[in-house]
Order: sequence, then structure tokens, then C-alpha cells
Amino acid sequence: MSPVRALLFTAGLALVACETHARTSEGVPPAATTSAAAPPVARPYGLHIPPGLDRAKPAQLVISLHGYGAPSGEAHAHSLGFDALADEQGFVLATPDGTPDSGGSRFWNATDACCDFEHKGVDDVAYIAWLIDDASRQVLVDRNRIFLIGHSNGGFLAHRLACELAPRIAGAISIAGAGWKDPTRCKPGAGVSVLEIHGDADTIIKMGGGRVFDRPGPEYPSTKDTMAMWLDKDACGAGAQPAPAPIDFDENVPGVDTQPISYRGCKDGVTVDLWTEAGGSHLPHPSHAGLVAIAAWMTAHAAHGR
Repeated sequence: MSPVRALLFTAGLALVACETHARTSEGVPPAATTSAAAPPVARPYGLHIPPGLDRAKPAQLVISLHGYGAPSGEAHAHSLGFDALADEQGFVLATPDGTPDSGGSRFWNATDACCDFEHKGVDDVAYIAWLIDDASRQVLVDRNRIFLIGHSNGGFLAHRLACELAPRIAGAISIAGAGWKDPTRCKPGAGVSVLEIHGDADTIIKMGGGRVFDRPGPEYPSTKDTMAMWLDKDACGAGAQPAPAPIDFDENVPGVDTQPISYRGCKDGVTVDLWTEAGGSHLPHPSHAGLVAIAAWMTAHAAHGR
């Protein structure tokens, strides 16, 4: 099975999982409708509001960005356990959809390497900026606790949005993604916390860099170079901190599999973090401990005082 087919097949399984496990939430608008006054970038999206959310208090907003070929943002978030995590941790989860290409595969126009292969030029940065505004009209959003979490193509977009939407977002989490090959294209308006989670056995988005699906086109950077870009953009003065305890992140990998590294001493109190999953493939199945670790990372990186 080719890498593309394997990824689309996995996405299909995610849809089945979503359809066979009913979600319960309250106050969810029907796919965030757009109005005549909405800008051209506006598109429908899912908004999962956890049961019992106190609407009088500002809530954390997490935007989940699916991988290339996923059937929908909602199905992808469900397959990774993000909706259950939202219910457990009490945050609002937005699940936007990428644009279908000519083959019906949803994509994000993230970087030149991934994944607008047909050069449609969709402005997904403007779309997510609009989504933040629109979701803030649906619920009371804490402006200091807006986070992105993306997988694969969605991870690439998380890196790009961190470059272009800071300080509107507090932090970006990329799972199996990468930033710009040319770091001069990343110009964040403030410090922004970044977490890259990557399996060292990923053959689709390799930690050493390369081309997506090994197809002709621009290259994406190595994980090392992506981290170096953020250490420079966030003006991180300190080296890697003593390694925190390893995490049993992926249920697909036996035992404790993921080693975190944190770089601090950065401007605006942000950090740059790398979690390397030993033996991890392109699509992890986060354990409950792994999901809780992600939630804890977000809690620790609220953009206080912005």
C-alpha cells in the first residue's frame, strides 16, 4: 500500500470510529453557519462544547487541524481522542475542514511543501483567523488560551499559523509536521510556544526532512531545523533543560516511548519543546496519559498578560 493510500485508509477508519461512537455536547451550533456579511474565507466548522461548561467564564479554545485526506476535522479529532479530552479538561474544541482537492482529499495550504499540491492558493491563515473571531461570538473565549493542535498537514499549518497569527494564539502543537524550509518566511508578531511531537520511525514526514510522499516539489525541513527556526524566532537563550520524565504517549508502541526536551529562556515567557517518540510512526494513537500531557502543556503555556 502506498503512503498516500495508507494515510487515506487510516482517515477512513477515523470516520467509522466517529460514526460508531456518539458524542454528547451541549449548545453546539450547526457547523458554525456563515452570514451574508461573512468574508470570503468563511467556511463551516464544528464546535464541540463540553457538557457543563460555565458560559459565564472565559474558556480555552483549541483548534484541531486534521491531516491530508481526512474525511473531516471532526472525524480526525475523534480518532485521536481530542473530543473526549475536551470533555475531560473543559475546553472548547473547534474542528475545521480543509478544502477538497480534485481527488476529494481535504488539504490545508500550509507551506510550499505541504499540501496544496494543485496550487489552488486557498487562504487557510485567513480562514483560521476568521474562525477564532466567529467561535468567540459563539462562546466566551479566553484570549490568552487559544491553541492549535495539528497532525501531519495540519501540523504544517499549525507551524505556519504560529508564524502569522501570534500573538493571537498562545501556542501551537504539531504532531508529525514541520515548519518552513526557508525560516525567513516565518515572522511571528510575538513569542509563541511551540511543541513538536514526532515519531522517529515516521516514513511519511521524516524527522530528517524531505518531500511529502517523496513526490517532486519543495522540500520540508528536518525536525532539527524546525526546532532551530523556533529557537531563533522566540529568541531562546537557554539550552535544552534537564529532560522531564518520559511519557507513554502512543498506545501503538509498547512501553514508555516518548522523551520530551524543553528549551526555555525565550522571549515573552514562551518555550520551544520537542517530544520524540521512539519507534513512533506517522499516525500515533495517543494514550490517555499522552492526551493528559498535551492538556498539561497547554495549561502551562497560557499567554498571561498579552
